Amino acid sequence: MIPLWKRPEVTRFCFEGVKRLQKESRHQIDVSCVLSEEEFIDTCSEFGFDWHFAPNNPLGQKMNIGIASTLKYDYDYLMIMNSDNVVESELIDRVYEPFFESLNPYFGIGKVTYVNFYTHEAKEVTYSLTILGIAKMIHRSVLKKSTKLYRPELNRCLDNTMMDVMIALGISPTFVDYEGMLAMDFKSEVNIWTWEQFANKGKTVCYKPKLEEAN
Repeated sequence: MIPLWKRPEVTRFCFEGVKRLQKESRHQIDVSCVLSEEEFIDTCSEFGFDWHFAPNNPLGQKMNIGIASTLKYDYDYLMIMNSDNVVESELIDRVYEPFFESLNPYFGIGKVTYVNFYTHEAKEVTYSLTILGIAKMIHRSVLKKSTKLYRPELNRCLDNTMMDVMIALGISPTFVDYEGMLAMDFKSEVNIWTWEQFANKGKTVCYKPKLEEAN
């Protein structure tokens, strides 16, 4: 599930990354977007992605609506992304595979590479005891307990408060470590958390964009 918000150029770039992921991964990946702006309807249709409409404010409620809208699909895991994220198939097919096999109910990563969308400057930042919004995995059995995994009144700090909601449901988070640049968050001038907030954090890494497009 991908919530959409503004920055159409970044969204299109990341949609291309999702199409590449669908092509490369050995897992079947269906895509459902929750959008708040009509301009994205045509974009979703162009990429073959399903969509559901919900107000952007508050964001927590939008996310819960998006989660509930995915239940029409027959899936094992719900993967939550953002419209400025790209992940490599290695993360899904190799790093996550043991957690799929063990039917782990709730897991994800705490390391991400922030990339300046315009300059390609990149910073690798690791968070402790946090499951980030990018490539967060939730087993379908969890959604039988509740689809309201985010505090509906919030617009910020959704990932940390989601952990509190999950713990209240009796589900502990599993933090997944990995090596390499497998999860990227692209920063443009329109972002809740701008590039400038990360420019002096983490370690500098070399990001090389993939020039080929997924067809």
